[in-house]
Amino acid sequence: MDTSITFRKIDVLLFDGVNMLDISGPVQAFKTARLNGRRKYRMRYVSPDGNPVQTCCGMTLVADGALDAASEADLLIPGGQGVDDLVENQTVKKGIQQRASHEGEARLISVCSGALVLASAGVLDGHAATTHWSRSQDTQKYDKVHWDLDRICVSNGRIFTSAGVTTGIDLALDIIRRDCGAALALAVARELVVQLRRTGGQSQYAIHLAGQFTRDDNLTKLIEQIVTLPHLDWTLESMADTAGMNARTLSRHFKRSLNETPAQFVERTRVDHARGLLAENMPSKQVAVDSGFGDLQRMRRAFQRRFGVGVSEYISVFG
Repeated sequence: MDTSITFRKIDVLLFDGVNMLDISGPVQAFKTARLNGRRKYRMRYVSPDGNPVQTCCGMTLVADGALDAASEADLLIPGGQGVDDLVENQTVKKGIQQRASHEGEARLISVCSGALVLASAGVLDGHAATTHWSRSQDTQKYDKVHWDLDRICVSNGRIFTSAGVTTGIDLALDIIRRDCGAALALAVARELVVQLRRTGGQSQYAIHLAGQFTRDDNLTKLIEQIVTLPHLDWTLESMADTAGMNARTLSRHFKRSLNETPAQFVERTRVDHARGLLAENMPSKQVAVDSGFGDLQRMRRAFQRRFGVGVSEYISVFG
């Protein structure tokens, strides 16, 4: 955390077909961040050629200027339909590569499919990254990147990627926390009426929202309790009691609503919770207890089933 700087500069890249929420979400979080009444971030809006752009929702945005490869400001690249053309833009790719080669602390930050632009420039090669789940086919073009599309945010040194849309706010809050401390990040989250850390951990598939789309209120309440209290002893019998139905009926409802068994849902919830704790550098044994596995061996087996690697291997790649 560095509170000595007056403010940090961020260039926000605009382009035709950009997603408005990918811009406005993180930008509003950065603009809200103030210490002792002073803004900690200053935004400048740039486009590849300095010209106005039209967002995917039809709104016209005016840039402050053209993308400057020599700038020492952070660069935030949002996503949107226009990314498919942007990944072929040689000016943008060269600008990203030049910024990545600069010494110093300037960051490359992507929201949603903006990660594909970073990948096209080669700056994600050998690093873990995430992007919107709907872009899984596109990520296959960049096989040197360690994609983890079940994460909402991934950071590697000076490079930050997020799953997109509202997770751009999650990423901005994480950056604010790193720069200015948890107290300011919490203040920004309260001002925006969002969670500083999502209940349910890291998954962009938002399993903690799954209960909102079931047909049964009792099942909804059970799912919310499992996600909130993954450390409890969630046997099939205890889940059935909580939901007010017998075990066979509960299993049938889970299969119909979530296409998995109650036990599979519990394990997925615990793995997701564990990943969030591991990202905070909590000792693995304590993570196993707090996330409900009880012991490290059970957690290792769950990670092996979910990701094909053990906990230590997972940490080394995605930690």
